[in-house]
Order: sequence, then C-alpha cells, then structure tokens
Amino acid sequence: MDRITKTDLNRYSNVSEIRAYWNAILIHPGARFMFIYRKCRKYKKTHPLGLIFRIWYKLLTSRFNVEIPHSSNLGKGLYIGHFMNIVINQNVVIGENCNIMQGVTIGHESRGKRKGSPIISNRVLIGPNSVVVGNIKIGNDVLIGPLTLVNFDVPAYSVVIGNPGKIVSSKGSIGYIKKILI
Repeated sequence: MDRITKTDLNRYSNVSEIRAYWNAILIHPGARFMFIYRKCRKYKKTHPLGLIFRIWYKLLTSRFNVEIPHSSNLGKGLYIGHFMNIVINQNVVIGENCNIMQGVTIGHESRGKRKGSPIISNRVLIGPNSVVVGNIKIGNDVLIGPLTLVNFDVPAYSVVIGNPGKIVSSKGSIGYIKKILI
C-alpha cells in the first residue's frame, strides 16, 4: 500500500497497521471510496485492475449519490465523514487532510468575475450542506460551517458561517481535524 493511500486510511482507523486499514475499508464507506479513488488514479483505463476499480467506483458513486470524478485532484488524507449527496467538480483542487461532510457541493462557476473552480488549501473542514463555488481560494485551517455559501476568497484560520457566508472568527479548524499523518 502506498503512502498516500495509508494517509487516507489513517484518517478512518485508530491504529496504523495494515489489518486496521482493511477493516476501515470494509466498514466505512468513506475509507472504501478513498481507497478505490486512489486505485482509479493509479491504474490506466486499459489496465485490467483499472477497469475493475472504475466499475467498483461507479457502483459506489451511484449507491451513495456522490459525484466526484476520479480525475479530480484530491489531496492525501481526505476524510469524508458522512457519505451522502456530495458533489465535487473535476477541476477543483483540494489540499491535504481536509474534512468534507454530507451534502457538500464544491463547484464550478461558468460566468462572471469568479468564473472557474475553487482551490481549497490544507486542513479545511467543510460542514454539512455547504456550497463552495467559483474561482476562489480557501486558505489553510479554515472552518466552513453548516449551510454556508462561500463564493469569495477566505484567508487562512478563518471561520465562515451563513448564507451568504461571513467570516466570524479567526480561530479556524484547529482542533477539528484529527488523525493527521505528515
């Protein structure tokens, strides 16, 4: 198992050993999804394992109503806490050790001054049913609260809540992101 996959699976298990990783893959849909996502990225479409992992990936995304293309750029250690109704655009960049909850949409804006997709830095927590959209940058250690619309640049260590989103604190996500392997 490669280092990136181990970092992903460490976020879902309490023990850093191979048996615990396989246990996490069997029990937690987020761990299973990240494992298969990494395998889809590793093997080409024409490779027999690539084909098997892409079919398995398609079945998982259909079962859990998740739209995350395997071509998207997800950093190591991504934690998907509650695995339902998540949509991530293929052009989005997500940094390392981020947490995404259920109902999150991270999308592309197709017109206007923010035309494009978000770049999300490291250790960002995106709360349930939040929307992050447009060509914006989210800094390190940001906490985006539940039901929040973010369509503006967010500096590091910010807490954003509301619709439309407002920065309410500079405490960030420190203490909320657990089990980080460097």
